[in-house]
Amino acid sequence: MILKNMLNMQMMMFLLVLIGFLIRKQNIVETEGRKNMVDLCLYVTLPFNILDSFFVDWKWEMLISCSVILLLSVGYNAVSVFLSSVLFKKAPQDRKKTLRYGTIVSNGGFLGNPIIEGVYGTSGLFYASIFMIPVRIVMWSVGISVFLKGKRENILKKVLTHPCIIAVYVGAILMGTGVVLPEFLMKTISGLSSCNTPLSMMLVGMMLAEMNPRGLIDRTMLFYTGVRLIVIPGVVFLLTMFLDIDPLLRGIAVIIAGMPAPITTALLSAKYDGDETYATGMIFVTTIVSLITLPIWCVALGM
Repeated sequence: MILKNMLNMQMMMFLLVLIGFLIRKQNIVETEGRKNMVDLCLYVTLPFNILDSFFVDWKWEMLISCSVILLLSVGYNAVSVFLSSVLFKKAPQDRKKTLRYGTIVSNGGFLGNPIIEGVYGTSGLFYASIFMIPVRIVMWSVGISVFLKGKRENILKKVLTHPCIIAVYVGAILMGTGVVLPEFLMKTISGLSSCNTPLSMMLVGMMLAEMNPRGLIDRTMLFYTGVRLIVIPGVVFLLTMFLDIDPLLRGIAVIIAGMPAPITTALLSAKYDGDETYATGMIFVTTIVSLITLPIWCVALGM
């Protein structure tokens, strides 16, 4: 069941990538159009996708478990940010941005949530959504600051006013206050949110169509893949062995930590002068290898 859910998600993702690849190869969308689609994704569909993830049913008796999963998330983010700051110092500047971001952030939202729902059911999905709150905050603060140049004050201003981090503010307020939005607003948010995955994956396919695969699999790529899929979840796995916590919460933390590079690695690299070709390769390679590593982590967790 676990393997089936993961394979279904992976196959859907690769099919969307293939569609994007063919669209670009047939020149249905040209380079300039693809760049405009990146902006559409970063400034419209992705913020609404983030906002939509905050609409979960909150019950106060879940407060203790939510506090534990939030602390696990903070610890995971601390490990990821630390490793990103020390492991890729010698990489070229444009590639360093991409490698650091891809170490800080995993594809926990798109791939992680469906897999966790298949393994643990709706209760697992709820706690995964809570786990992702600090992840999204770090993703759109520390993560995006990796790509931005300038003084710290200017970077902070850009980060705090980015549509994706604004979506985090709004989502957290709505979840915390329990405000119920009108049905037409909820359907609008949900509709735009559902556009994000196919649009993002087709953009990755378009980027793959423009890249030169020569030299893609180098020593740095293999090292990064090991860090993203083995080292980071391994640290989370080992540290949580010594904690008296619910196995469900531990499993969520390890699975999300072991997800491949996120789609936003390529989107932000394309937007902010990172190495988008290398970023696309990172997504492709780590996603392929995760077909092997994720079932191994599930077995290690006793699933």
